[in-house]
Amino acid sequence: MSEENEFEPSRTSKSGIRYFLQENNTFPSLSLGVFVKSGSRYEEPQFRGISHLIEHTVFKGTKKRNAFEISREIEKVGGEINAYTSIEHTVFYVRLLSKDACKGFEILSDILKNPLFQPELVERERRVVLEEIHEYYDDPQDICQTEALKSIWGDDPVANTPLGSEETVKNMRVEDLKSYFSKMFNHHNLFVSVAGDIDDITLRSFMDEYFSDFNSNSFEPQVLPPVYHFEERKYEKDTAQIHVAITLKGSGLFIRENILDSLFTTVLGGNMSSRLFQRLREDSGLVYTVYAYPVRLSDAGGTVVYASTTSENLAEVEGIIHKEVEDIRRNGLSKSEFEDAKSFVRGNLLLGLESTSSKMQRNGVQGLFLGKVKRAEKLLDDIDGVSFDKLNNYIESLLDDGTFGRVVVGKV
Repeated sequence: MSEENEFEPSRTSKSGIRYFLQENNTFPSLSLGVFVKSGSRYEEPQFRGISHLIEHTVFKGTKKRNAFEISREIEKVGGEINAYTSIEHTVFYVRLLSKDACKGFEILSDILKNPLFQPELVERERRVVLEEIHEYYDDPQDICQTEALKSIWGDDPVANTPLGSEETVKNMRVEDLKSYFSKMFNHHNLFVSVAGDIDDITLRSFMDEYFSDFNSNSFEPQVLPPVYHFEERKYEKDTAQIHVAITLKGSGLFIRENILDSLFTTVLGGNMSSRLFQRLREDSGLVYTVYAYPVRLSDAGGTVVYASTTSENLAEVEGIIHKEVEDIRRNGLSKSEFEDAKSFVRGNLLLGLESTSSKMQRNGVQGLFLGKVKRAEKLLDDIDGVSFDKLNNYIESLLDDGTFGRVVVGKV
């Protein structure tokens, strides 16, 4: 299969900013996302959390608008505006009626070109982010999932929470935010993804009007793939339950094996029919929550199995998890598990593409890192093309050395 048939290339506006449009005229709405290669992976130790703090502060005021006006202009037409920061990217997005598309482009370009970073407003938002950090560390499940990344990759920045730490967030200066913003938020480091009721001519006109004078420096962060560590980590916290994660190898975002990885995690703990849900909840009643999920980066991947239980049941829960993983390693999946997982992953993909928001998200991540977007029908072909033997061979190679990590959060 040629790459031309498998992928759709992104396009480039006159200003040099890459973008991708998935046009759909069945409903008069659209989702617009501006993806920036700015995340916790690229942060120096003293600036942990700076990408997330910037994500917050650009909404606090521009040369044209205050914080209230930024949100009001989108919400008064029934739209939604928001943002989030991840390990590898930050996304600023709007969802609104297509007749208001111009307003969405204008507002997003304003906050990304003209933030003021006023000291008093930065200080106020710093307090908000510190409250978010406190809230995060109140939730043992959140802690367990972050510790799981450290279990997989040790001290590599990919294992850091995008929130940063209380210490680093408190110590960041306004000048630090401005410097990082100027470096990372440039036309070369940015990708625009749009899905919904808009044509390419109209989209290009908005790109040229609102993003033509975007920061023209060409800095792009360079990183090395993280190395597996598989540590045992314990986080002491006064909790009613013990929260445990078992970590395994996995596959990165943009390789064909991630479909095999999805099938494996589906059977292991991806839904209510999965082995671990059936064994730990339905058969034994040892847990309320148990699931497995892939962790995917642009150049690496891992697998996390999470469960919460009482301290007296912890050993039995972990024993069942290890028993099921070892059984899959030694004996592979059954034919019925294989067929059910393929149907689930295929259907889940189609359901995930029914909204403009999910299309915008999927296309934006691929466009930012690859400069192209895999056609949805080719993804379905890839799923359909997985054979029983191919999946079991992949699982055997994934688990061949029996390497795993362990995380426990609570009082053991």
